[in-house]
Amino acid sequence: MNPLTYSPRLVKALPPVDVSGRVLKAYTMFAEPERHSAPPEPEWLRRHAASVLREPPQEGDHPVGFLILHHGMEADYLLVSQWYDADMLKHWVRGSVVDAEGDTTFAPLAQRDLIACVWELQIIGFERDAWVNTVLAQGRLDQASLDAYLGTTFSGWV
Repeated sequence: MNPLTYSPRLVKALPPVDVSGRVLKAYTMFAEPERHSAPPEPEWLRRHAASVLREPPQEGDHPVGFLILHHGMEADYLLVSQWYDADMLKHWVRGSVVDAEGDTTFAPLAQRDLIACVWELQIIGFERDAWVNTVLAQGRLDQASLDAYLGTTFSGWV
């Protein structure tokens, strides 16, 4: 179990990732920034996000969303979110599993009803505001609003 204390965590925006017909803004988050200094390779991140979003967008799915790779205290987590039906968010949470050869995969959590931790919720809230300001406030989903959404990212401490 995690301690009942709060320490800020570093978040870095990464280049967007193309995944199964979607463009996902990408973030990496660090409980201990000194342990993970190099950002993940884009192909590594795309491959793991694709293991969550295996199919192309379905009816009502928007071709954009975001992901968070969280290097936590106890494990690494991958959160993948996609905008749906104007103002809703589809969301998947996966935990890292490292095999005997050192290869990482991401699997559903044993506690399947978890959606995010307090640090991840800060990024989800930022993404909510970005979606409202760049798409919903404009009343349209065209290339200009998508570009504005994809261009609105966060880096800093949460």
